[in-house]
Amino acid sequence: KVGGMKYLLQFCVILIFALIGQLLEYLIPAPIAGSIYGMVLLFSALATKIVKLEWVEDVANWMQGVMAVFFIAPAVAIIDIWADIADIWWILAGLMIVTYLVTMIITGVTADKLIERKNNEIEYKSYIKEKLEK
Repeated sequence: KVGGMKYLLQFCVILIFALIGQLLEYLIPAPIAGSIYGMVLLFSALATKIVKLEWVEDVANWMQGVMAVFFIAPAVAIIDIWADIADIWWILAGLMIVTYLVTMIITGVTADKLIERKNNEIEYKSYIKEKLEK
């Protein structure tokens, strides 16, 4: 029973940020979806440790695991509009491939830089510690 309450509370934390995002979409006259506002706020709260990762981790992992289910409706919609896009499907497929590759490259380079930065910080701290001990 305690485990179930834990998941409910984690879901509520995520839901609160989603609702704040929807409110911001209503209040701010910009063409940005409320879900984007909510996720940026949640990310910011996690990054600044206002929200602890443990408060959302289990439910977020579960949501990520079932995310594929949310793509079924768009796939069916593509079948419905196939007649409209039949002549340009190869352009759309090419754009998706290029977008995928650019995203993967940028993600890889960013991850490499962050890992390198973290390793440099660790090396620097051990260097300073070594110098202070002498």
